[in-house]
Amino acid sequence: MTLFAPHTQTTLLYRIVTPMFLGGENQQADATQFRNASFKGALRFWWRALNWGRCLQAEPQPMAALKELHQREGELFGLASDGKNSRQSQVQIHSEFQGAALKQPGMALQAVGYLLGQGLFHFRDGVTRPYLEGGNLTIRLNFKPGMAEADIQSVEQAAIALGLFGGLGSRARKGLGSLALNQLERPGQPVREFATIESIAAFIQALDFSALADAPLSAFTQATRIDVSATAGKALDALTAIGNELQMYRSFGQNGKVNGHPARRNFVADHDSVQAATQGGRLHQLPKRAVFGLPHNYFFSSTKGKLDITTEDEGRRASPLLVHIHPLKDGQFVAIQTLLPGVFLPGEMKIEAKGKSKYAIPESKVDYAVITRYLDGFANKKTLKAPHHG
Repeated sequence: MTLFAPHTQTTLLYRIVTPMFLGGENQQADATQFRNASFKGALRFWWRALNWGRCLQAEPQPMAALKELHQREGELFGLASDGKNSRQSQVQIHSEFQGAALKQPGMALQAVGYLLGQGLFHFRDGVTRPYLEGGNLTIRLNFKPGMAEADIQSVEQAAIALGLFGGLGSRARKGLGSLALNQLERPGQPVREFATIESIAAFIQALDFSALADAPLSAFTQATRIDVSATAGKALDALTAIGNELQMYRSFGQNGKVNGHPARRNFVADHDSVQAATQGGRLHQLPKRAVFGLPHNYFFSSTKGKLDITTEDEGRRASPLLVHIHPLKDGQFVAIQTLLPGVFLPGEMKIEAKGKSKYAIPESKVDYAVITRYLDGFANKKTLKAPHHG
């Protein structure tokens, strides 16, 4: 029997805990306004990630399951169409945005320059765009009268996942713009708080991880891994710990050093094969580090050689690893890293190398164990969800 809820409103109290690069069409941050569309886009992402397994149970063939997922998402959140398939959203989003400070470009975020990357950070000039720091976001989700209780709960679950694993704006997957959920309120129910590792772990334990690992989108599956990787007294320090470890793990370094520390050189073959490709050679397989996402842009200062590795449509392959910084009630901040492995390339899409010439890389498989080894490198990690094999 399907349960239907009366007119329902759920209130979510979020806190922005790391610098957020969120703006409108001109990419300019604004501390006085909040675009509900940004929140809704992120909410839909987490809803898809959480509901892929359910659609796969209803439609075991992946393409049919994708169609089912798209249809269910449209029924809940609305569907823009010129024809008879247009739908209005059953979820209305109202927001209150307070306390954020608008920060101007400069050198303030040097510690996380590696995570900011090209486009947001320049080694000489620092941050290249204005950003938001701090602030509280109150979201009220108004659900259409008569909406099924299971659908309401699925939207609430997505809003919680966003507030425990995600963020908003540019570099949200790298932990910038972390949107941390403090509590969820719904009339007639106990207030739910998410300020302890135990409360976060309890939410994770209730999720559906039954789907096989070959998801064609970012989704919770048997292969998902969720770790608390680092703890610090300040949010930016927790994010810095992630950035430093990621840079040490991935970088070849210069003169045997990375940030003044001896380079680990975990990917010597990547370095050597790409460097050879900048000098007229060819890549025969994708560099191991490509599993962290594409495009990859290489520049060798010693030879001035350049090589760009991207999909043939010059699109992006987002990182399957998502970083989120979360405040706990004891005043500490934890870095939560979520690995959502899936199909790296859709269909017959090819990956191209562009240097002195342009060509398709014949072998484009990725190995998610490359990311697993990185996650294993955190000495005080606590795995809240381990991959299930078999």
